[in-house]
Amino acid sequence: ESAVGTATQIRPQIIKAQVRPGDPLNIELSFKQAEDYPVDLYYLLDLSKSMENDLNSLRALGRELGMSMQNITRDFRLGFGSFIDKTVMPYISTVPAKIKNPCSDKAPCVPTYSFHNDLPLTPEIEAFVTSVNNVTHSSNLDNPEGGLDAMMQAIVCKESINWRKDATHLLVYSTDASFHYAGDGKLGGIVLPNDGRCYLNSKGHYYNANYMDYPSIGHLVRKITSHSIQPIFAVTSNVIQTYTNLQKMIPKSVVGELSGDSSNIQLIQDAYNDTERIRWAPIHWVTGVASEVSVSSQTAHCLDGSVPGLQCDGVKLGNVVNFTFTLSTEKCLTSPVQVIVSPYGYNEVVTINVESLCDCQCEETEAPTNNCSGHGNYQCGSCVCESGFTGLDCSCDQKDVLGIESYLANCTDPTTGVVCNRGGECQCGSCICTQYANKKIDGKYCECDNTSCKRAGGKVCNGTWICMGKCDCGDCICEPGWKGKACECTLEQALCYDHSDDALDSTKPCNGNGECECGQCVCKLSQGGAKFRGQYCETKPLVVCDIHRDCIQCNWHTGNYNDTECKTQCMGLFISVNRKRLFISVNRKRLQECRFTDLSDDCTYQANFEEIDGIIMVEVEPDKVCKTYANPVYIIIGIIAAIVGIGLAILLIWKLLTSIKDAREYKNFQKESQNPKWQGGENPIFKKATSTFKNPMYSAGK
Repeated sequence: ESAVGTATQIRPQIIKAQVRPGDPLNIELSFKQAEDYPVDLYYLLDLSKSMENDLNSLRALGRELGMSMQNITRDFRLGFGSFIDKTVMPYISTVPAKIKNPCSDKAPCVPTYSFHNDLPLTPEIEAFVTSVNNVTHSSNLDNPEGGLDAMMQAIVCKESINWRKDATHLLVYSTDASFHYAGDGKLGGIVLPNDGRCYLNSKGHYYNANYMDYPSIGHLVRKITSHSIQPIFAVTSNVIQTYTNLQKMIPKSVVGELSGDSSNIQLIQDAYNDTERIRWAPIHWVTGVASEVSVSSQTAHCLDGSVPGLQCDGVKLGNVVNFTFTLSTEKCLTSPVQVIVSPYGYNEVVTINVESLCDCQCEETEAPTNNCSGHGNYQCGSCVCESGFTGLDCSCDQKDVLGIESYLANCTDPTTGVVCNRGGECQCGSCICTQYANKKIDGKYCECDNTSCKRAGGKVCNGTWICMGKCDCGDCICEPGWKGKACECTLEQALCYDHSDDALDSTKPCNGNGECECGQCVCKLSQGGAKFRGQYCETKPLVVCDIHRDCIQCNWHTGNYNDTECKTQCMGLFISVNRKRLFISVNRKRLQECRFTDLSDDCTYQANFEEIDGIIMVEVEPDKVCKTYANPVYIIIGIIAAIVGIGLAILLIWKLLTSIKDAREYKNFQKESQNPKWQGGENPIFKKATSTFKNPMYSAGK
């Protein structure tokens, strides 16, 4: 019913604590999700060429986005910023024409820039719609963008962005590409590390982008935490794994997948609903010495039960969850210590001012009615007896010898025969036990103290519950919900339920594959004789062959176990060699037959498993089957001999064929020479001695 913007979600806000050394102080904090708690949402959009469709989608759905967020809270403000990358090579082309228009001539676009704060946070939805309509896309060369530069400026420039102190800060980061980080600036000759300061001018432009490197992821995470920012990564499917890995490093961050054209920007509202996780940041000290005050027993009392740590999931509007932890000190503080506790993603903090209480309020204690029996003075809560008198009320006369002997007899422990077990003084027949700052002694004979109980985690009775020596002298008396000799075993079953998305059976402890003992799952054996594995017994067991492999190899003194480990780790197995004892009867089917390869000698051996009365019986074949390998020297010699032999054979075959051919031709020559056939003819170059000529003009008969 508070006015809008004035709700408080954490109680209390300031605690003044006085801690006595050795006496832990329990702190309880409450968180309630408030209605209409202020929300600032800053939309940071990648405006490179590949995200042109996302800009069109945001233009179309900008008004709807604002209206849907108003359904979450009436006190809602919306802002818008855009980024591309640094404006130096190799991130962009430095050709003058490309600087003015990094896109094509047919489809021009604005020059590349690093980050623009286009619209500071405002409650006016129409101003957001107008701002989105006024921007246009640009382009760069490489695939990773300068998104971390833009996130850093959007986070640290509180005045320029108009982040409110008492509001939930949501930063929506939308892109389809990965990001540059620290060290990438060296590609462009930028070596000055990012200092995490604001460098936005009056127009909202990041003017120092080309002089400072990209921020590192660790640097960005520290800024996100210190400024209580809740990032929502709305990215496309091709980079969803990259930003899922980044989300694991950033508390309270969420990853949502956009579709191919990023039209489902409404997933931002669903992602906001996923931020219903209350997780407290690590407790830190503002003043004083942190080592003087220790924090322990951090417990979250969530809606579905108590769990260790300071985190609860599924906290919705109106739900109240409590968180407890313990502050303690072992000695008096030299100066007051201030402790700050705050949840991730929220600006509200709890301040705890711790002072040590080392003085007794003596003057507030009333004197006994008998006034110390008239033999002493009452000072600071006790009687200071006169000489010759002792006792709590100075009623014992030390001159009474018989009385002193009876007193000592009453103070002697019949078990040990020691007066007050050397843990106190006998006064008037009663043991007055000595008390220390970190040790309390009590009992009739001072036989009990609060440090002799069992310990868990190095602390007496688990450091949480008291050790009541008067009850059982050395036995821990545990609070409800705990058991064990050292109160180390919790009876809380909620710790054994697997609430992950891929749980085998989230309705049963340990996924139905084990029993919940002391807040931890003790996994059962499968039918194959192997245990389920994992924190919640969620991992299916390996085959029994692999489980007991090392124990089988103990038979040959090989494997990962030495002789001592073979005896201790393989106690649940009964191993025998086949030729010595065949314990598997003929009418009983063997559970499993396994073959292994011993890596020490590359030999294979066989074993048969069967479970009888809870004992895994193993029958091992006595002889290994070892592979035999030929001597490589003989192999090489054989190869060389084979090559030489094949070469000689080829030469012999060639020589044989050539000899046969020559012999055949010689035989034909001899045959032709024995049967010559001579033929007559004229010498083609012979000419007669006379020549005959005719007169062409001569004509017979004239």
